[in-house]
Amino acid sequence: MPALARPVPPLQRLTLRRDDAFPRRAEALGFTFHTPEGREYWARDACYALTPEAIAAMEAAAQELAPMLDEAAARIVARGDYAALVEASHRAGEPSLYGRFDFRLAPDGSVKLYEYNAETPAALLEAATVQLAWFEDTPEGPDTRPGQDQWSAIDEALVARWPALRLPPLVHFAAEGGRPDEIAQVAYLMATAEAAGHTAAFLPVEEISWREGVGLVEPGGRPIEACFKLYPWDWLAAEAGGALLPAARTRWIEPARRMLQASKAMLAELWAMAPGHPLLLPAALDRAAIDGPAIGKPALGLEGIGMRIDGVPGAASTAPAEGLPASPLVWQQWAPLPEHAAPDGPAYPVMGVWMAGDAPCGLGIREGAGLVTTLEDRFVPHVIL
Repeated sequence: MPALARPVPPLQRLTLRRDDAFPRRAEALGFTFHTPEGREYWARDACYALTPEAIAAMEAAAQELAPMLDEAAARIVARGDYAALVEASHRAGEPSLYGRFDFRLAPDGSVKLYEYNAETPAALLEAATVQLAWFEDTPEGPDTRPGQDQWSAIDEALVARWPALRLPPLVHFAAEGGRPDEIAQVAYLMATAEAAGHTAAFLPVEEISWREGVGLVEPGGRPIEACFKLYPWDWLAAEAGGALLPAARTRWIEPARRMLQASKAMLAELWAMAPGHPLLLPAALDRAAIDGPAIGKPALGLEGIGMRIDGVPGAASTAPAEGLPASPLVWQQWAPLPEHAAPDGPAYPVMGVWMAGDAPCGLGIREGAGLVTTLEDRFVPHVIL
């Protein structure tokens, strides 16, 4: 009797022949931050291989969760529990450009939502263009680049999304002037807007000013009619000029209503709205409402900062945030990332499913040596078997 074939796991970490040349070649795409301070951010010796069924499961999860987020946001607005700028943006139905779901993909192929990144999702350039260039440039082979495909339709999806935003011809793009990685992300989005027919102009966010009777202006005095900002709404609203924002005539991408989805308090709202939903983990603002081990996430936290792990022996919390707006912890049932073996120790990958509007369009995988994904983790390209 022939031996039964072993089932292919939904996600495998594959060790590849080390390629130090590709990150340098990718600098032509704007990927100049592949080795920050000598740390290898781009994985030069590995990829993740997924089955088509795993990709389909994550795509279906994103399609199901996107309208649930909108419904949860509508519930919050109906209660009046929101920031001052949100209601007009919500009532106007201001469209969104993009976002990213962070999923746990279990060894059995099931999917759980960790969180949704609505305003300033990181690692877009890497997911949209760099890993696709790696897939296309690297010769196929078991130790170079296996697989026949990749989930990478982000670029064309973003270009197709810009017309739905109904913006004027000129769109400004703002980011912090001292962040090369963020400037590179913004430069990429500028290219997608230009491909869609817009004129794009960059300015550091700190150079935006106010002119009485005009509104927000660039340094030369030209009004800012539409602006993409890689800068959280909560930071902007908390600054000295935040009180002027309701009077500004600027169309923002992302719109103010996305403050709701950007807050991790949305996890508790989703669970209250759909308790027991198979894609969700129990979540609440009250730690006592979550049975067993849990992780506390600052509602306005970023990049894994300030995570508090409770009831998990040996699991380390992360350092508290410094300089970020204070926000309550949102407690979520502990569901650790599955562990994968790597040459230098365990690896824990989180699945980042990118959205253009409400349509899932691609995957980016970040991998850490710990159970909480942080800014120090690596980007690992993927293939579909």
